[in-house]
Amino acid sequence: MAKKILLVDDEALVRNYVCRALASRGWEITVTDNGAAALQILAGGNFDAVICDLKMPDMRGEEVIKRIRTLLPAIKIIAITGSVSNIATPLVPGVELEGFLIKPFGIDEIRDLLEKIFKAG
Repeated sequence: MAKKILLVDDEALVRNYVCRALASRGWEITVTDNGAAALQILAGGNFDAVICDLKMPDMRGEEVIKRIRTLLPAIKIIAITGSVSNIATPLVPGVELEGFLIKPFGIDEIRDLLEKIFKAG
C-alpha cells in the first residue's frame, strides 16, 4: 500500500518540486499551502507522514507541528526551513521530529529521509 504524505508549504515552487520527487516513488501526496488547511486535511484522512514548512504566513509551522503531534502522536513529521540560524537549537521546542531539511534540498535528500523514516517504523 502506498504511503500517504501531507506536504504543507506556502511556496508553490517548493510544493511542485517536492510533489514530483515523492510521486516518482509511488507515494500518495496531498498538498496544502497553509497550516489551518493542513489540520483539517489531517482530521479527515489517514496519513503516514507530514512535511511542514516552518515559516508560513497564516500559522507558524511550529504551531502546526505542535498541534499535529498532539492530535496524531504516531505520525512521522519532517520540518523544512529556509533559515536555520543555529542548528543546535530545537526547530520545534518540545516536539520530537523524525527529521528536518534545510532549503534548498535535493530530491534524493527528501526521498532518502522518508525511506529511512518509513523503514524505521
